[in-house]
Amino acid sequence: MRLIPAERPNSRGLHGARRGVLRALPLLALFGACGGCAINLTEARPARVLRGGEMQVGQVNNIVVPVRLIGDVIEPGKTVISSVQDKHKPTPAQERTLVASAAAIALSGPGYGSHIEGALGLGYRLDVAGRIGNGIYALALRRGFDIGNWDASLGVRAGYNSGESVISYFNTINDYVSIAKVSRFDGQVFGQVGREFGEIFKIWAGAKGMWSPYSGEVDASRIGLGTQHFSDQLFYYGGFLGGALGFRYIHLVAELTVLEASGSVRLFGVRHDLSGLTLSPAWGVQGTF
Repeated sequence: MRLIPAERPNSRGLHGARRGVLRALPLLALFGACGGCAINLTEARPARVLRGGEMQVGQVNNIVVPVRLIGDVIEPGKTVISSVQDKHKPTPAQERTLVASAAAIALSGPGYGSHIEGALGLGYRLDVAGRIGNGIYALALRRGFDIGNWDASLGVRAGYNSGESVISYFNTINDYVSIAKVSRFDGQVFGQVGREFGEIFKIWAGAKGMWSPYSGEVDASRIGLGTQHFSDQLFYYGGFLGGALGFRYIHLVAELTVLEASGSVRLFGVRHDLSGLTLSPAWGVQGTF
């Protein structure tokens, strides 16, 4: 691995940053109207670390699919609701299914989301980035390297998720068992390599690990179980593959993240498994100035 000498900030870089701000303002205004419910799983940024004074802004959409949980936990909950809507109190087995479904919905984040991200090159082969969506706030720091003709970077990200997400498809489950006051912290370590082909095409791939301690309150009063506070943690590990196509300042980006989740939550004396494969395809637009 060949390390590039540290890049020192200079007046030219400061002028470049000012020009970058002026070019980025129209994109920031557009993205401000597009913020949806962000989910903090994707990278959706090329591997090259920004130069000192260089700016990057982007809006990324993604879909989170916790494959096992949807098939084995969430869908059975909807089946239980269909069978008990015209009856009285569900059986103990049905109660456990409804609680597990509500927990999976709140903690695995299935559905569509979007976030806005801005990044700034600091010089010294470092850049910093911040992202925001409904209830998601995150900051990341990357350090860049060169491997021959390829770019590489290592980074860390700290994020907070206030749990603000509403998925209408799952509202019937939440009518029976609701989970509220969810707060979740995400600590990530990631690395990626990539290459840029002129000003038109970029590709990258990488690996990441994520630690997510969380807490919240479950209300199952409607089915006779009462309320309970809970706290635990989830771990994610896996990789991602992405690319960007455009010209000079503006590129369309696409990425697929594949992560394995590991963890569980204990509710009303029963531990519910939240492990399984999670897929997250993402797409959006990005400007670099």
